[in-house]
Amino acid sequence: MKITPGDNWHWFFDAEHDRMMLDLSEGLVFRSRFCAKMLTPDAFERTRFCVDDAALYYQFEDKSRALPLTDALRAELVLNALVALRFLKPQMPKSWHFQTQHPTDAWQPQERDSVLVCVNGGGERARLLIAEAGDNASLCVLAQPCLTLAGRRMALGDAIKIMHDRLQPAPRQDDLQFATAV
Repeated sequence: MKITPGDNWHWFFDAEHDRMMLDLSEGLVFRSRFCAKMLTPDAFERTRFCVDDAALYYQFEDKSRALPLTDALRAELVLNALVALRFLKPQMPKSWHFQTQHPTDAWQPQERDSVLVCVNGGGERARLLIAEAGDNASLCVLAQPCLTLAGRRMALGDAIKIMHDRLQPAPRQDDLQFATAV
């Protein structure tokens, strides 16, 4: 599904579904992963999808193209990342779920970067997209269909804040293709 931001898009909170929504017009509505208790007070007012939102949408969309996701899943990821950045309450890091990484250089995560984490107690790797980068920790959204952490199942677009020492840059899909070309 390829969507293009429009002048008639609106953010609103749907109390019946307890979710932040985006009215994409013509009967098409996006339902985010985020319920009322996770949202800032301004999320409960109907607001237009502004020029800044559109710019962020295109930045997220551009950076997520290298992810191994279908167009529909990529659109869902991008819109959830945008909701997380715009409307989520501040979170405390939950870094204890992940192994500490030992970067070889002074890499600093940037907003919209694709990153990897290694889950404690099994070594499973997970891919995340940074919605908001801080000085020591970043708000990330899960950029793969699912992940289980301590018995809790996360789904594509779920948010989690992670300390930078747990993150490492993810190789881009096109980098991997060139690396194996002969």
